Amino acid sequence: MNYYIREIQTNEGVQKTAGIKARDDVERILSSDGFREIIVETDLEKRKKVNSILGIYYHYETMCKWNNALKKLKKNDYLIIQFPVINHTIFLNHTIRELQKRGVKVVLLIHDLETIRSSLKKETSSKQKIRLNLEEKSILKGCNYIIAHNFRMVDYLNKTLGIDKDKLISLEIFDYLIPGFDENFDGEKINKESPIIVAGTLRLHKAKYVYDLPENINFNLYGVGYEGKEKQNIKYYGAFMPDELPFAMKGSFGLVWDGESANTCSGIFGEYLKINNPHKTSLYLASGIPVVIWKKAALAEFVRKNNCGIVVDSIEDINQMKDLINENDYLEMKRNVMKISKQLRSGYYLLNAVKKIMKCEEN
Repeated sequence: MNYYIREIQTNEGVQKTAGIKARDDVERILSSDGFREIIVETDLEKRKKVNSILGIYYHYETMCKWNNALKKLKKNDYLIIQFPVINHTIFLNHTIRELQKRGVKVVLLIHDLETIRSSLKKETSSKQKIRLNLEEKSILKGCNYIIAHNFRMVDYLNKTLGIDKDKLISLEIFDYLIPGFDENFDGEKINKESPIIVAGTLRLHKAKYVYDLPENINFNLYGVGYEGKEKQNIKYYGAFMPDELPFAMKGSFGLVWDGESANTCSGIFGEYLKINNPHKTSLYLASGIPVVIWKKAALAEFVRKNNCGIVVDSIEDINQMKDLINENDYLEMKRNVMKISKQLRSGYYLLNAVKKIMKCEEN
């Protein structure tokens, strides 16, 4: 049998962020393909402000919950775990080893890699970096297969962390489910002469570039945490639930950018863009919107290959690049986007990665 872990959170406050959208979509896609869910309850509040001894106990308690939930799995079963797990436990590697002893095939689907992000943070202590590296690396090495974001992440896992390349599968891009898309999609809201769309978390510490946008380009902003003022070229539309946002956005291109500067994708989040798949890329494309993406981003190659957007060195270059595209070019781009949109909304990329894993086992 094929299974996936579903972690149920008891804490609140995540309803209007995209943090759970990607995980929820994975669960729906796998369920539609015949995978059965295994529920593991999480209580993140219990971990806060506890001493180290009590912290170890909560890690152990979490492991027991996982072990109990997984006790029915047997030889030749497949288990997909979304990584990192929401309720982190230092004993997860032990749980994976026990599953493998029973002949269970364990697959990690990566959402984030803390070993990369923590290594870029100045405030992360050497002790924390070593702990994260050892802990995450042992889990990655211990599983049977890993679904990584893209070929750059595959390369990083293989060459930097020493993960066997034979067990690394490239997802290419995250799927993005949009209920009611065919009935509610309005293609006329997407046109070449409209503003650039910026969607996602707009908090200053995460998206500092949003507060330094060029004045000669028009922008429509959607997301939580915007602290800036509307200007003649900037209009803020507020925050929307993930399934509502695709129908609220209007513009010409969706901007895939990160970091501190509008000139280039700098800082921790900018560096991370070189290796990860930003979920907002999937949001734009699934919503029928071509993208503008940083030239050095990992997904820039996907955009070029599929002619579903434009790549730039700097946000300042957007108008110049738009001027090089005539109306027919833009319409062709929109047609390509709609082809990809259909795939993203059907779970094509995840299911294709799963098929590759099954084929590996057959060989």
